[in-house]
Amino acid sequence: MLRPNTIYGLSTILLCALLFGLYPLALICAVLLLSAGIAWLWNRWALARVTYERELDRRRAFPGDEIALVLRVANRKPLPLVALEVRETVPPGLEVIGERLQPDMNGRLTLRRTTSMRWYEAVVWRYRVRPLKRGAYRLGPVQLEAGDPFGFYSTTLRVPAQSSLLVYPRPLPLEALGLRPRHPLGDLRARQLIRDPLRTVGVRDYHPDDPLKDVHWTATARVGTLQTRVYETTTALDVAIFLDLDSFEHYWHGIDEDLVERLISAAAAVAQAGAEEGYAVGLYANGAPAEYEQIARLPPARSAAQLDRIMETLARLTPYSVTSIARVLQASAGDVPWGATILLISAVPAEATRAALLRLREAGRTIVWLFLGEGPPPEVPGVLVRHAPASAGFRGRAGRVSG
Repeated sequence: MLRPNTIYGLSTILLCALLFGLYPLALICAVLLLSAGIAWLWNRWALARVTYERELDRRRAFPGDEIALVLRVANRKPLPLVALEVRETVPPGLEVIGERLQPDMNGRLTLRRTTSMRWYEAVVWRYRVRPLKRGAYRLGPVQLEAGDPFGFYSTTLRVPAQSSLLVYPRPLPLEALGLRPRHPLGDLRARQLIRDPLRTVGVRDYHPDDPLKDVHWTATARVGTLQTRVYETTTALDVAIFLDLDSFEHYWHGIDEDLVERLISAAAAVAQAGAEEGYAVGLYANGAPAEYEQIARLPPARSAAQLDRIMETLARLTPYSVTSIARVLQASAGDVPWGATILLISAVPAEATRAALLRLREAGRTIVWLFLGEGPPPEVPGVLVRHAPASAGFRGRAGRVSG
């Protein structure tokens, strides 16, 4: 790049050469200054009306899938480009098949291409991208760099546009969780009962977990203590998945990312199986999706888009918890329909978790604990426990009701 001091020096030499009659030297200086002027103007307009487009053939994928990536650069002006360098930012976790990514000055991985372009010409590059793990990825921004034909100047243009790619967790085989491929939650149906508010079959003593709208005030006045209505029960196919992202009982022990990914993949498998069986499926977790400030909370629903929302939430989940699953159970159980099955997926048998499940079971909730830890399975009276440690070759162990 020509510095201002060089221009000033050439101008001074040109004036001196003209004063002393050194015309060959003056001609050389004049040619250099004219070239510098042309180069400056060329460089100034080099990236004008240059457009950049990035296209993915799909925005949803699973780890290991191949996705077509198309990069398109167009020079929409009569001025050609001698050398154009494109530096596309690629996030970690994405592999560009057959290409070697290079780190930039900020340590980010970039896909670099250099080309020359004539006037009104477009160049297209096609790649195959493979995500290596679940997550929410963003390609971009991109940086374009070009200059003049003499190499005196260069200019850069940052295109902030980004393209998002959401990689879902790949669901574990149901056999790996000790669940049947067909009707994996079928043995819970007989126990999934909800109350029909149109049919009252009796009254009982009020429990702190009972909603106030169910209080039978006439019976309360007659007996002298709070009484609540007992409704006729009907079958309900609802399941609320509570996902515990803790991989150790104490946070200072760190994070076992492989175990966390297995927990998330197990939640994806159960959610998918439940949706296929016609269940109203919900998801609660003690972690927050990336770029969100609140923990994951999706009440059970049977809409066509519910499974997509659950899978997207699982894809965005960060691999660490922000609170204990016991607190999530305590805070969110009231949002779960009364007849729904509460399915806990965890790998840490914390005492606080057992106590929270026991309170819910005593309140009449139907609870299943899918335990993926390596140690002995936990025991909670009245809770169906299924144990599927990774060391068992994903075979899983038969569930049982403890207590």
